[in-house]
Amino acid sequence: MIIQGNELQVYDLIASYAQRYQQTLVYFDLSTYNQLDESTKNTVNTWYEEFIDEYVLDIMKQGVFNTIKFPDDTVACLNAGSWFPKESQCPNANYYIRCYVVDAYGDIIWENN
Repeated sequence: MIIQGNELQVYDLIASYAQRYQQTLVYFDLSTYNQLDESTKNTVNTWYEEFIDEYVLDIMKQGVFNTIKFPDDTVACLNAGSWFPKESQCPNANYYIRCYVVDAYGDIIWENN
């Protein structure tokens, strides 16, 4: 029997996972990217190819998964910072992918906004 339903935000789920498994996670929000038409996606992908890890770009292109586990906070923040620029550093809003790093305590320790 359901006693009470709770609305959870994506952050709540990521923070719970990070705490439960004592992992540092990089989360990137693909909601805007997934709404782009194929031509625009290809242009955005080409721009990201210059600096993002090939594995992460493949994840982006699939448009389904959006969280990567890292062994520690420092490595996660360095990688996220080099892969996901701030909105002001992007050619336009289509290129911006919001990203943040959640540590093993469930706290956001880096974000690109």
